[in-house]
Amino acid sequence: RSRGLPRGAAPGGMAGSHPAAFLLENPTKLYRDCLRLADFLAKKQGFPREALRAQVTAPWRRNQHETDPETIMRQREAAVRGLSNYMMYEASKGAMDGAPTFVPEDGEAGDKDEGGK
Repeated sequence: RSRGLPRGAAPGGMAGSHPAAFLLENPTKLYRDCLRLADFLAKKQGFPREALRAQVTAPWRRNQHETDPETIMRQREAAVRGLSNYMMYEASKGAMDGAPTFVPEDGEAGDKDEGGK
């Protein structure tokens, strides 16, 4: 059982209307997603895996006994923002490089190639 807010509860109903409500209400998943991102970055950028994982786990361990629901929600939102910011960074980098940020539906990409044959 997670500490702090009861499942589905948030100060002022914030989690219910938040775009990442699922992650805000499931701190274990949020923590694991943060660790997965650290592992991904370690492999992609050649950093020591344990060093990046330590940077993720330190704030979680430091705040594990926090009881104020508003503080807990603020910390969870900060973690979600970190994940979202990296996703936006990768998406914008792909757009700047000319790589599509979406997968074309069936028939969209093939129509142009077949026209010249």
